[in-house]
Amino acid sequence: MVKESEVTTFSDAFDVLAKGLQAHQTIRAGSFWEFIRDIWSQGFDHPEYFKAWHIGVLADDIERCLQEGKNYVAVLPRFHFKSTVLGHAFSIWRLLEGTRDQSVLYLSYSDGMAKYHINEINKTVQRNPVLKDWFKNKAPKADFSFRYTVDSKPVEIKHGGLFSFKRGMHVNGALIADDVLRDPENPLNPAQINKVEDHFLTESLFIPLKGVPVIVLGTPMMPGDLLTKLQQDDRFISRVLPALDPEPNRRVLMPELYSEDWLLEQQKARPKSFASEFMLIPHFSTESYFEEEDIKKCEDSNLRNFPATKKYELLQDEQIFAGFDIGKKRHPSHLVIFKATGSKIEQIHQSWLDGWAFSDQVEYLNEVAKNFKITRGYIDNTRGELEDRGLDRAWYPMHFTTKSKNTMAQIFEKYVHSDNLHLIRDERQRQQIISVNNELKAPETPMGHGDAFFSIAMALQAVHEIMSQSTYETVGNFAEWQDAVDPNLDQERNINISISDTLKKKKDNPTPQEQGDKKGVETPSGINLSWSDQPEVEPEVPNPQCEETVCTQEFWVTERKLCLYCGYRGKL
Repeated sequence: MVKESEVTTFSDAFDVLAKGLQAHQTIRAGSFWEFIRDIWSQGFDHPEYFKAWHIGVLADDIERCLQEGKNYVAVLPRFHFKSTVLGHAFSIWRLLEGTRDQSVLYLSYSDGMAKYHINEINKTVQRNPVLKDWFKNKAPKADFSFRYTVDSKPVEIKHGGLFSFKRGMHVNGALIADDVLRDPENPLNPAQINKVEDHFLTESLFIPLKGVPVIVLGTPMMPGDLLTKLQQDDRFISRVLPALDPEPNRRVLMPELYSEDWLLEQQKARPKSFASEFMLIPHFSTESYFEEEDIKKCEDSNLRNFPATKKYELLQDEQIFAGFDIGKKRHPSHLVIFKATGSKIEQIHQSWLDGWAFSDQVEYLNEVAKNFKITRGYIDNTRGELEDRGLDRAWYPMHFTTKSKNTMAQIFEKYVHSDNLHLIRDERQRQQIISVNNELKAPETPMGHGDAFFSIAMALQAVHEIMSQSTYETVGNFAEWQDAVDPNLDQERNINISISDTLKKKKDNPTPQEQGDKKGVETPSGINLSWSDQPEVEPEVPNPQCEETVCTQEFWVTERKLCLYCGYRGKL
């Protein structure tokens, strides 16, 4: 028998069903773009900012990634809602969209940075009128914890540092990697950046379950860093949007918040930090001696690396130049070889000698000198590692000083901008060139210590020295030049020759009278010159203090005691 209290009318049942359907519909978040625009924005003082053009672009990219089963890497300027949208909003949206319990991992370089983001997400949810009703906090007193229920479904956002997160744990919602390279205000050194890259690609990338998206966002720190690598990874879709000129027909990325005038003022006041933080130029590149694009312009995809162990057939008018930066334990050695034909300089070889013993390096260099018939090659002999080891004489030792390094760098720069330098296209070589800063210092990385910069600089200095040696041209008849400069010079020269001839004859065949009283001798010009007045014979040599190697005997005019090259005058 049914009790009266258990009986309900059709109208009441329909109302209950309608309320249930209505409650279920309120949990629907919509597409990512709809969620940001209509729901997420309500937790901020200026919800209109979330209608900005670039936020719509990011939302469309996310939808595409989910449809194609891809991950996402975004490189955006500071203060453009990078973490707010792709980190915080995406995490919440994924928790709402899941059909079962969901977990998201928020990963930063340090656990403290990740906790900061969890705290910001909590605050945003609590002040959002829609999300506050949807999310029921299961740990209201816990600091830096995001544990809620949504429609009776448990959801969680975990936090972790890149190297401190426990291995073996997995998430089924998403992995957010936010500033795992830190930021330009507190940058990692290049060695740490390479360590981050290795750890992320071998460990962190496999924390999400198969098919769960990975979102990576940050600011580039150095050429070829993790963000650069991921942009070239087929598993990722990428988006790079600088604050100015983000695409051909758009001048300012977010004019609703930052005008062009404001951005230009910041650029003028802090050009280097603006370049890295707003224009997305890698932080360390803002200090580099060469820009990456300058080196890329010199690279020739048609050039091939000629083996050092084979004999190179030297063509007519070709000269071979080389540079060798020495290393052994912490830094690799690097060899480069160029051929010069006229003004064109082409790289024909490069090799890295990682961990080679010095004796093996000497043997290798001697084989190179023989196979390539090197015109001139320089080695870094600052520490003298290869001295007294039987190195071929084709290699000239060079001691690095501040002056010599600056000279080499300037010569290198001249050739880079001459359009005559052609380099082999090689990623490691390029990265080691652009890693050298304006002070000609380079970071220590597993890939090198700026070795390619200095090996190429030494080789180009050898090119410069040989190519710029003085050449002499015919300038006309020397006698005519003498007459034009000093018309009396020829007469004085004839007088001196006559005097010299007369004195020589007298000396060889003296008369008794001349031997006794040493009377004077009358010259053809009528000048009476006694023996005591004879000039002392000076060595016929040029200026002994002259540092010019071409200032030789051929430029010395004995009669005038004059060096035609440097202008030195002896005693007349």
